[in-house]
Amino acid sequence: MRKVIRIVFAMCAIIVCSDLMGQRIFKMFSDAEEAFYDEKFAEALTQYQEIQEIDSAYEDIQYKIEICKLLSITQYENMQPFNDYEEIMSRRDKFYYYWKGRIQMKEYEFEEAVESLKKFIKLPAKKSDIILEEARRWINWANNAKEFMDNPNYYEIHLLEQGINTKNAELSPVYFAENEELLFLSNRDETKPDQFQIYHTKHKGDRSWTDPTVIYNVGVFERDNANIEVVDEDGRLFQFRTDKGGDLFYSEPTDSKTGWSSPKEFDSKISSTHLSSHFFINEHEDRIIFAKNVGTKNEPNLDLFESYKDPTKGNWSKPALFATTINSEYNEDSPYLSPDEKTLYFASDGHETMGGYDIFKSEYDSATLSWSEPENLGFPINSPDDEIHFKLNHDQMSGYFTSNRLHTIGDYDIFFFWEIHTVKIKGRILDEEGKPVTNARIFFRPVEYTDMYFFSAISDDGSYEMVINADDVYEVEIKIDDSKEILHLEDFEIHATGGVNTTYIKDFFIGGGPN
Repeated sequence: MRKVIRIVFAMCAIIVCSDLMGQRIFKMFSDAEEAFYDEKFAEALTQYQEIQEIDSAYEDIQYKIEICKLLSITQYENMQPFNDYEEIMSRRDKFYYYWKGRIQMKEYEFEEAVESLKKFIKLPAKKSDIILEEARRWINWANNAKEFMDNPNYYEIHLLEQGINTKNAELSPVYFAENEELLFLSNRDETKPDQFQIYHTKHKGDRSWTDPTVIYNVGVFERDNANIEVVDEDGRLFQFRTDKGGDLFYSEPTDSKTGWSSPKEFDSKISSTHLSSHFFINEHEDRIIFAKNVGTKNEPNLDLFESYKDPTKGNWSKPALFATTINSEYNEDSPYLSPDEKTLYFASDGHETMGGYDIFKSEYDSATLSWSEPENLGFPINSPDDEIHFKLNHDQMSGYFTSNRLHTIGDYDIFFFWEIHTVKIKGRILDEEGKPVTNARIFFRPVEYTDMYFFSAISDDGSYEMVINADDVYEVEIKIDDSKEILHLEDFEIHATGGVNTTYIKDFFIGGGPN
C-alpha cells in the first residue's frame, strides 16, 4: 500500500510540477508576446529564446524568433528561414505578409515590400483600422524610399571605423574643430549597459582616429537624455540634466588629463523653460531649441519648441512651438540650427520620410518671417531606418549623424558625410556582336557603400546617361528590366574634377566584346 501511495504521490507531484512549468512558460510567452507587439523586438527575442530552451516546440516560437532577428539585429540578413514558413504561416498567421513587408523594407527590397503589404491589406481576415493605416504608411515609406534611393543626393557618407563604432550604441557626435576632437556618447561599458558616457577621440589624418577614451568627470547619461552640444564660439561642451525640472550644464576645455572641466550650471534661470534633453543651443547662447513630449508616456509625441533669452533682464521666454510647418502629427526631434540661424535641420518620422526618422531641413524667409516646408535630405543621408543627431561642421559642407541602418556595426553608429562633386557620364551598352542592348538598366555602385547607387535606363539604341560622383571607384552592374538577373559586372574608376560641364564617355560590352 505504501508503495502504491508513493507512486500516486509521485504522479501527483509530476502533474503539479508540469502544471507549474506550464504556467511559467505561459507567463513567459505572454510577456514575450507583449514585447513583440509593442515592437520591442530585441527584448522579445531574448524572451522567446529563453522559452525555446525549455520547450522548442512551444507555440510558433521559432517563427517569432526569426521575425525578431530580422527586425532587431542589423547584421542578420538571412531571410530564408522566415521565407520557409510562408506556406504554413500565411494561412495560420494573418500578419505573415505584414511582417514580410516590414522585413523586406529593412532589406531595401521596396517593390517586394509593397507587394507583401498589399497582400496583407487584401486578406479577408478581420484587421483593425490602426494596423491597416500602419500598413498603408509602410507602403508610402517604401515608395518614398525607392524614389529617394533611385535619385540620391550628392553627398558621400563614411561609417566611422570599429573602435569608434561598436556593437553598442554611439550617439550625439560633435566635432570640436579647434582640438580636432570628436566627442560622442556610448554605452560600451559592459558592466553598465544602461549608462552612456562621453568619449573623445583625436583625428590622426585621412580617416583614422585615436582610440576613444572616456571623459569620467563630466557625468553619465541615460539613453533618453543622451545628447551633447559644442559651441564653437567659446568651446563649451553643453549637456542636459534633469535638475530642477530640466537644466543645462557646460564644461570647458582644460589642460587636465581628461581635457575638460567638471560641469557647471549654465544659467540658473533656464529651468523655467522646462527644457527637455534633446536640445540645441546657438552660438550666441541666447536661443535654445528642444524636442518636448506633448503626448503621453505610453504614446509619446515629440514637437520642437524654442526659447529666447531676454538680453536686458536675462530671463528666458516661455517655450513656444517652433513653427507650424515644422511640427507634424508625428515626432520631430534632434534639432540643429545653422550658425546664421537661417537653416534648421531636424529628425522626423513624419512629413515625407522614407522610413523611421529621417533628417529634414527648412529655410527661414526673413521677408515673410516664416519657415519653409521641410525638405527630406534624401539618400544617402537618410535610409529606411532611423537617422538622428545630425550636426554640421564649421564648413557647413560636412558633418556627422547617427543611424541604425542596414550594414552598420551595432546599435546606432556614427557616420561622417560630405558634399561631393559630380560628373555626367554617358555611353552605350553593346553585346558581343556590337548590337545595342535594350530592356535593361545600368547601375553604378560605389564600392565603399554598395547600398548607394546611380542608375539609368538603357534606350532603344543602347545608350545611357546619368550624373555620378566625380571621384570614386564603382562596381558597374547591368540588369534586365524588372529582373534581378545580372547581365554584366565590371569594376570602374573615375577621378575627375567634376562640374556640370564635364562629361565622361564610357561604353560597356556584354559577353566579352572589345574594351
